[in-house]
Amino acid sequence: MLISIVRISAILPGLSKEDDRKKSQAREKAYRKEYTRGSILDREGRKICWSEKPMGDRRVIHPYAYSGLTGYWSVRYGTAGLEKTYDAYLTRSRSPKGKKTGASLTLTLDMNLQEEAWRQIKDFEGSVVVLKVETGEILAIASSPSFNLEELNDKWEEICEEPGMLLPNAYRNPAAPGSVFKLVTSREILEEGIDKEIVEDKGYLVVNGQKIHNYNGTAHGSLSFSQAFVLSSNVYFMDRALKMGPARLEESAAAFLIGREIPLDFTTLTSSFDMEDGSDNLLAVTAFGQGNTLVTPLQMAMIGQSVAADGIMMKPWLVQSVKDGTGSDILKGEAKVLTETMRPETARKLRKAMKKAARHYGMRKVGSKGYDMGAKTGTAQRGDDTNNAWLVTMAPADKPEYVIVINRLHTSKIGKDLAPVAEDLYDLIFDKTEDSMER
Repeated sequence: MLISIVRISAILPGLSKEDDRKKSQAREKAYRKEYTRGSILDREGRKICWSEKPMGDRRVIHPYAYSGLTGYWSVRYGTAGLEKTYDAYLTRSRSPKGKKTGASLTLTLDMNLQEEAWRQIKDFEGSVVVLKVETGEILAIASSPSFNLEELNDKWEEICEEPGMLLPNAYRNPAAPGSVFKLVTSREILEEGIDKEIVEDKGYLVVNGQKIHNYNGTAHGSLSFSQAFVLSSNVYFMDRALKMGPARLEESAAAFLIGREIPLDFTTLTSSFDMEDGSDNLLAVTAFGQGNTLVTPLQMAMIGQSVAADGIMMKPWLVQSVKDGTGSDILKGEAKVLTETMRPETARKLRKAMKKAARHYGMRKVGSKGYDMGAKTGTAQRGDDTNNAWLVTMAPADKPEYVIVINRLHTSKIGKDLAPVAEDLYDLIFDKTEDSMER
């Protein structure tokens, strides 16, 4: 009889799997009662999130700055974010005798930078992403609105009812990019070799009877590529896209992985790019970041990082290591090349244009050594009398080490209004780096 039961469970699909699932759940429940959940740490080993006893509520160093990233762990409401992705490690691990604890996660985040990034955006809906150019490490990734992690159990319904509270703007909420998408269109203009031609900008372009304007309808006159980039002329970029055709713009978007899923060590990035039937009207507005294009700030930071790194896009990563209770590594993160987005000479021309754009908008030098920034602004009109304001930056402009992307949603502000946020964050980064080098 026993033999026949074993055979049936092997033959019937799902029967043994269901048993295994129930056993696994029972084991996990037992582990949670025995083990103190592991801590989440910043790149220097400072505690971000921790537990003090088995089944105890999570404590956090800053109640709001990390909720959009670490997510939550709750006996009542389950898990989300990093707490969910690495739940099996955090729940239990090999530990010293007499001390049962889960594994610890050490992140690439810099605590001071993360908390300052959140402070800069806490009063509006938006986000900040900071990447290290050489490695792709995420140094800060802050989203607003955010919630108090330590009030999760008491205010769960209130948190869930707040729009966007559980959908971090930095990497889970793609939005229309506006003119920062001109980085993508510029790539194709430069690679196609049509950047030396002059375009007449009357403030608008008529496409199949539709009059499509520059921002505020400004007429810029005769424009080279560099001038059009600095002035962010919609007319210029529409004209160039129409000359190249939809296939070329699609190729450029694909080079930056827009429209594809990108698995990372803490999430899967999604974005949208749809030229539909390739009509001239849709092509024209897509060229300056309207149309059907939606991207996250993290993906825009990846685009900026590849410009900064001569066309080499690094895979963004957040988890530096996972260590068991004895301090031994279970997992280690590492820098990885994701793709090549453009030729090195194309990237150098874009960096030069971004440096000119930052100066044009009056963006100040950053850090005690006075580094120039490179920048591209964007202001996407939402159709409800509000904007998505964007700013993609890098510094130092001539040899970038860091990329900072900021966005602000549902606002009357425009992209250049976000410059003080980037400037303050670069000051923090460079002054800390220079202080440590002097020591």
